[in-house]
Amino acid sequence: MGEALEGRRDELDRLDEFNHDHGEHMVEIFHLAAQAAGAVDSAALGDVMQRASALLEARADNGSAQVYARGLSLLADQFRQRQIELEDLLQVVHQHLSEQKGEEQGESSRSGEVTKALLNALAEWEKVEDSQAEGAAGKAGGLDMGYLFGVGMAYLQAKQKGGDQLDVLSETVVSASPLGKVPYRHASGVLAVRALLEALKG
Repeated sequence: MGEALEGRRDELDRLDEFNHDHGEHMVEIFHLAAQAAGAVDSAALGDVMQRASALLEARADNGSAQVYARGLSLLADQFRQRQIELEDLLQVVHQHLSEQKGEEQGESSRSGEVTKALLNALAEWEKVEDSQAEGAAGKAGGLDMGYLFGVGMAYLQAKQKGGDQLDVLSETVVSASPLGKVPYRHASGVLAVRALLEALKG
């Protein structure tokens, strides 16, 4: 993932019409996240995400790091509540990709919990970013039908764009998150999520 972001750093900088440094910031975000993953002894995925969130939050001069920090913190909360670990995520990704290829694979017993955790975290992240933009300190809510409809629309639009299943999944996740509202964060987010899914796919 680091190489992919490094390779497109200049392109991402150009997409950033405000400060022209989004590519540089995304490379920094990746390195901080990798540092967090290596620094936490606990095997708990939520702990790793919370550590990454704290490191990113400390980068007050990096606006994208602040957005990612809030998203990672919400994911960490959901994963802790539902005791979701990396192995659970791996099983769900493998299951989904196998189904798209028409391969038979038993459903993970944790699939529903992983899906709920991801959707809840994305919905809460959306509300938190909206409240940040409005200068309000509103408390994050949870899933509502409007948000679920939005995720469904994002999935259909991603399928219409074409590409393989990793493209569709990456586009859906980013479009359904606050990253999808800013063109340069959308571009870098798709790149980052796809790289993560490729790593999980193994």
